[in-house]
Order: sequence, then C-alpha cells, then structure tokens
Amino acid sequence: MPGFSSTYSPFFLSFFVLISFGVSYFFYRKSLLNNSKKYLLIILKSLAIFLLLALFIEPVLSSLIKHNNERLDVILIDDSRSNLLNSKAEYIKKVINENNILSGNYKVFKFSDAVSNLNSSDSLNSNGYETDLSEALKTIKSSFPDRQFYSVTVISDGIFNSGGNPLYEAKTFQAPFITVSVGDTAQKKDITINSVLYNEKAFTNIATNVKSLLNIYGFSGSINVNLLREGMVISTKTINVSNAQNYEAEFNITETSPGKVKYRIEAVMKDGELTYKNNYTDFFITFIDNKVNVLTISGGPSYDNAIIISVLKRIKNYNITFKTAKSPGDFYEGGIDYKSFPEMSALFLLNFPTSQTSQNIISDIANNVKSFSVPVIFFAGKNSDYQRLLSAPGFDEIIPFNISRPNSGESLFSLQIVASQDNPFSKVSEINSAAQIFKNVSGIQPKPGSVTLMTDKSSGEPVMMTRTSGNFKSTAFLGYGVWRWRLNQSSDGEKTLEKFLLETINMTLQKEKKTKFRVYPDKDVFDFSQQVKIMAEVTDENYIPTRNAKITGKIIRKDGSKAADLNFQTEENKYAAFTPPLPYGDYNIEAEAELNGTYYARDNSRFFVDTVNTEFLETKTNSAALRELALNTGGTFIAAENSNSLSTVISQTINNQAANLNLSSKKRFNLWENKYMLGLIILLFSIEWVIRKRNNIP
Repeated sequence: MPGFSSTYSPFFLSFFVLISFGVSYFFYRKSLLNNSKKYLLIILKSLAIFLLLALFIEPVLSSLIKHNNERLDVILIDDSRSNLLNSKAEYIKKVINENNILSGNYKVFKFSDAVSNLNSSDSLNSNGYETDLSEALKTIKSSFPDRQFYSVTVISDGIFNSGGNPLYEAKTFQAPFITVSVGDTAQKKDITINSVLYNEKAFTNIATNVKSLLNIYGFSGSINVNLLREGMVISTKTINVSNAQNYEAEFNITETSPGKVKYRIEAVMKDGELTYKNNYTDFFITFIDNKVNVLTISGGPSYDNAIIISVLKRIKNYNITFKTAKSPGDFYEGGIDYKSFPEMSALFLLNFPTSQTSQNIISDIANNVKSFSVPVIFFAGKNSDYQRLLSAPGFDEIIPFNISRPNSGESLFSLQIVASQDNPFSKVSEINSAAQIFKNVSGIQPKPGSVTLMTDKSSGEPVMMTRTSGNFKSTAFLGYGVWRWRLNQSSDGEKTLEKFLLETINMTLQKEKKTKFRVYPDKDVFDFSQQVKIMAEVTDENYIPTRNAKITGKIIRKDGSKAADLNFQTEENKYAAFTPPLPYGDYNIEAEAELNGTYYARDNSRFFVDTVNTEFLETKTNSAALRELALNTGGTFIAAENSNSLSTVISQTINNQAANLNLSSKKRFNLWENKYMLGLIILLFSIEWVIRKRNNIP
C-alpha cells in the first residue's frame, strides 16, 4: 500500500490547514446564509486554498512503494577505440557470452564518450573517441532516480581519459562495484607523442617554444621527431634512446603574419610498433599582431625609473607610453588618455602611487583597469604609498598582496627564484646571483590564488607574486633599486634586467587585443564522429557582453565550398551553434554579427576534423584504477584470466545486498504537471463561485 511523504513536518501541514480555514472563515463570517450553506462554502474554500498552498510550497509529492523482489543491477561495458588494440574487443565479447550477460536480469549499457543500451554484443563497435566513466555513471544515476542498486559492474581496460576519477560518482550509487580487467598489463613496443606543450596564442616575429613529451617503449638507437606546418616538415629533432622511457623534443616557431596556423608533431614510425595512431599530435597556434600596448606610469624621476624606461625603450614590438608624475595631478608627458584602455595590453605602475598622487587620478586609473580587465604590473619604489594602492576601489581586488607593516625600514636583500617548472623566471637564473636590492616593507601576505615567484633569500618572505582572479591578472615586485645590478662587473646586469622585465610583462599582459566580435571552435580538433560546436562572443561599444546581436555564419571546406550553415543561439553571455559530425578535413569558420538591425562586425577562425587519437595515448591496461574503484565501494576486482567467474560474483553480490537493503523506492508526482490536481482546484473554486452567485453573495 503506498504511503505519501512530504518534506514538511505535521506541524507545518497543520499550520497550512489553519491558514486555509482562517481565511475562509474570515471571508464568510458575516454572510447571511444559513449555517449549512455557510459551512459548505467555508469547507470548499478551505480545501481549495489548502491545495493551492500545497501546489506552490511543495510541487513534488513522493510516494514510497514497497517492492518485494525488485532490484537493479547495472553492467557497463567499455566501447572505446582502445579496444581495437591487443584484441580487447574480442575478449569483451567473450566475457559477455561466457557469463550470459545479455540474457540475465541486468541493465546493460555500453559507454565511451556517451552511454547507450546494449542489446547485442554485435552492436559493440569500439568507436568511442574517449572514455568517460564519470559521465556514464552520472547518466545512469539520473536515468533511475530514487532506485536502489544491488551492484554495478564495469568491464574495461581502466583507461579513463576524460571526466576525471569516477570514484566520486561511483559512491553515489551506494552499491558495490565489480570491475573486470580486460587487455594486456604488459607494455608493448610503441612510440607515443604523449602531449605537446605550447602557447595557444603567440606574437608574430617572436619565437614561441613548443615542447613535445614522448614515451618510448622497447626501442633503442635514434628516433626522429618532425614538426610539420600545414602538412610540410619544417624542422626535425633526433632523440637518442637509452633505457629511459620519457623523452622531450623542443622546437621554436616564428611566424611573420597574424593568423591561426596548424602544426603537427610526429615521431617517425618504427617497425614493430603496437600502433601508429599515437605517433602524432595536431594543434593550432593563433599568431597576433606583435604590437604590445603598455602604459607605464611612474611616481616621479628616480634611478630605477631611468634604467627601466631605457631598457623598455629598447624592446622591439612594444608600444610603450610613459607618464612620469610632475605634481599631484600632472605628468611631464601630458595627461592620461583613458580612451586607450580598451586596447591596452598591460598597465605598468612604477613606484606609483605615492603619497603626493591625486586620489582622483588613482580612482580614474583603477576604474578603467577594472572596466576593461587590463592586467596590472606593480613595481615598488622607495616612495610607494601602499595604503593608497590597496584601498583604491578596483585595485583593492586586483593587486596580488596585502601588507601588515608597510613602513618597516629600508634594508638590502638578495632575491631567490622559487623553484618550479611553471615559474617563468627559472630561465633567468642569473637573478639569484644579482646584486642585492632594497625593500622597505614586511609582513607581505599573498592574496588567495597568488603564486609566489621570488622570495627574500634570507627570510623566505615573498617579494614577487602573480595572481589571476576572474578576468583580472596582476604581478607585483616589492623590491626596488634594480639599478644596483649594473654594479656587478662579472655579469651584464642590464641584460639580466631586460630578461627580468620581458618575462614579467609577457606572463602578465593581455596578448589579444579586445574585439567587439569573436567566433571560434569549441576545440581545435574534432573527432569525425563528434558534433561540432562553434562559439561566438559579441560586446557593445563599451566592450560589455551583449545578447542582443544576430549572428550568421557558415563552415567552409578547404576547397572553398560550403560545408554547413551555422544557426547561433544564446548560451549565457555567449552564442553557440552546432552541426552534425563532419568528414575528415580542414575547415574555416566565417561569421558576421548584426546589432540593432545593422552590420556590426565579422570574424573568422578554423578547425580540423580527424580521428582523435586520445584512446591510443595509453596502451597498457590500468588495473590499478579498476582495483581502486572496487576497493572503495566494497566490491570485487576480477583479473582478466578470471573473467569467467563474473556471473558467480554478481550473484553472490546480489544475495549479500538482498539481505541488507530495504527494498523500497520512491515515485515522484509533479503536482504542477498533474492535470487532475489543477482540475480539482479549479472545480472547487467554480462550485464555490456558483453557490455564491445563486445566493447573491458578492
């Protein structure tokens, strides 16, 4: 017998009844009707109001229904492309047939980049371009809400290369996971381009570094690694293979014209490899105009000011505007042009502000920095006013540090670069041996999200930090007196300073100029079986995102013919368009935006469609991941050689669960979508209205 449940206690339900009765009684208390009609109207109105309250306050009603023998046992079978290696696909079909999986009382699904029902082993095609068990589990859980699970079985090679660790989703099932390992745990001979490290955006006429990470198994001697540009080999590196497995090959790329360029890193194939599908990686780099617009504001003339400005003037491709404070509200070079902030790559504050700086100027600069998300670089000076800097609305949330003792006395200290692979200053190791410089603050506290790049060598206190927070990026250097680096006769102090400034600006600046319209693919390389998603962004004249634009676009093949039209729809503050999967090839995107019924802007981009090789980057079965999944859910791990015991293990698990589980489930009734509920409320109010009219009650 079903019993309905509510999230509200009996107290609140009683309270709703009193409200309904009180309102109805108050409405009819002075009517001249006889008692029977008055009570009838009060009851009708009370019931209608109570149901209306229930509808608004709890639109979903749950019914607890007992099930004596109902159970849910799920089996998930990996159907990704990695099954094409080591005869894993045939082995999985053998496991299915030996254990009568498809004829048992199970819910059987195949999964890879998506989840679908499996009714026949012949429908396994090993064509999934990635393996996302986390998303598969989430889909299964949402497909059976409020159901209890006896067991979940996963038959896979354990190579879950998308969606992260599935353990979190697995624990929501509150059921033991049975994992079956398939494939070979011994590494076969193979050469793999495991990953490529590169900057997605780079400047023209400036070399950008590309580093490829390779895994080489079972080979010796030399292996050539090629860099291809638009299909043509432009550079080759030779790797001498020893007993190690991990290797690197680095290339430098320079482009003279802006645009999006396609590259490929490929290892030349060797006889005997397990597969050649992991010997290459395709990627794009977008090269942009190398003119970097930097506004440098100095608190006044100083030794540091002179040497830093002289070094910055020598750096090619930097369009630097200098403003040097002359008085609280004036600069030697003239006033600040705030209209230039939308096109600004970075703001460099050099010993600015000071105690003499006008508060209005500080506020105006901070407001424009915040409005246009301009990256900020702060270099301290002897006269820097930290209180004014850190308290200015805008700067207060952008600057990457706080200071508890801003005037702690001037002292000399030596710099120490923080050892980290991601620290750009690790390439400027001569800073560690540079002459001592000054600081006059202590109690330096990096804000949450800040990364410390340099410290005071003796105290370990941070003196250089960078921080990315939302749309803002900032870097701060709290030492001054870098002119002293010239005093070291054994090294070129000015060259060290130039490297230091270049790395500081390059890691902080906004490389891409702001644009009012941008179109781009959701990813640069789509799989041939994957739907293509194209994104677009439109901002108004003040560079504020707008959803009022109309965007039209198309996808063009390399030969110039049209492959698809793009129908853009709003998606939060952006626009998105989808097309069905496209054949192999190189494609261009062309799009235009209209605003207020007139042409506004156009943009273009490109992408590539191929067989994505994600599934071939790791070729050895990951039994450890499957063991962890089983161990942390109270389940069982079955090695490949014992897979014929799967049906027995599932049966034992079901019997154990049957003794412990409360065999019940919930069904949900959405009252808003229930036509009978709405009809009853309307009927009650209608009957009340008819009775009132017949008795001339207004």
